[in-house]
Amino acid sequence: MYDYLIIGHGLAGAIISQRLLERGQKIMVLDQPDSNHSSVVAAGLFNPITGRKMFKTWNADSLFPEVIKFYPRLEQILGAKFFHPIGIYRPYAAIEDQNDWEAKRSDPKFNPYIDRTSTSRITSHKLNDPSGGLFLKQAGYVNIVKLLNANKKLLIDKGSYQEIMFYEKDLMFHKEHLSFGDLKFKKIIFCNGIMAQKSQWFSWLPFHPVKGEIMDIELDRRPETIYNRGVFILPFDDQSVRVGSTYQKNFENLEPTEAGENELKEKLSGLLNEAYTIKGSRAGIRPATKDRRPFIGKHPDNEHIYVFNGFGSKGVSLIPQCSKLLTAHLLDGAALDTEISISRYYSNYPTELKK
Repeated sequence: MYDYLIIGHGLAGAIISQRLLERGQKIMVLDQPDSNHSSVVAAGLFNPITGRKMFKTWNADSLFPEVIKFYPRLEQILGAKFFHPIGIYRPYAAIEDQNDWEAKRSDPKFNPYIDRTSTSRITSHKLNDPSGGLFLKQAGYVNIVKLLNANKKLLIDKGSYQEIMFYEKDLMFHKEHLSFGDLKFKKIIFCNGIMAQKSQWFSWLPFHPVKGEIMDIELDRRPETIYNRGVFILPFDDQSVRVGSTYQKNFENLEPTEAGENELKEKLSGLLNEAYTIKGSRAGIRPATKDRRPFIGKHPDNEHIYVFNGFGSKGVSLIPQCSKLLTAHLLDGAALDTEISISRYYSNYPTELKK
């Protein structure tokens, strides 16, 4: 008998699996073969200051200390290197930004995320940064593919991983447990990204999936940090340089498009003033939500069914802290914050489905 069956082994499924293992729970992770994880194609950025107007991201003061603590510890557990806190350089859009952030350097609300500021161009690359820019700390990227591969190996070694198609119709309910095929378990956690839109249990949640495209380029010199304004330039640890990302709310398929590449090239021209060569493109679908907050918690009608989903483009930043909160909720009875709990949408649950 397993304590938890976890559906999906993207970043959400991998990290919640580790949280539960650390608490001595017996788990089984089921992952669909050849699935298009948004995790697999994601750049993996974590960035405390986001958006065109450079706001501090939601809940940054609790999210980012956990990011900095959690991933290095997970590297030790998995015996793999995937955490790269290489920082981010954000060129100012105007002289007003320079004045604003020079003042914020001593503000305790922002100081933990500011490495240093520059009031003139940096010389590493020909960037469009005449007014200088902001160097961020507690920022960088996670090589999600390496993390997932290492976690998969650990789970296989423990006999806690299977690649298998999961069909909800084959989920059976018994008096004291659930079953799927030969697997018996107490509770199930759905971490299956956009597939949850088609779930009989969670299709009522307001997912707003977004397609994102990333372009691989070659530069004469690789950056040592991430450049980010309107588009990011990321020196990835496989020696590639990635540029992204697009945000397409309406899309027909999962493939990279000419329109997406053109959009990235146009945005890149506003940041970079030197030649580059395009090596390829990739695309994925982010499980974003209506209010840009994750979906975490228990199904309104069944105490054995949970969801851990909806992290959008900020999964690397959100999932460590959110997985900690879900684990405390499951094992210690701690309440989930209403901003992330699916209880905020219980009123959407269709009347005809209620017991």
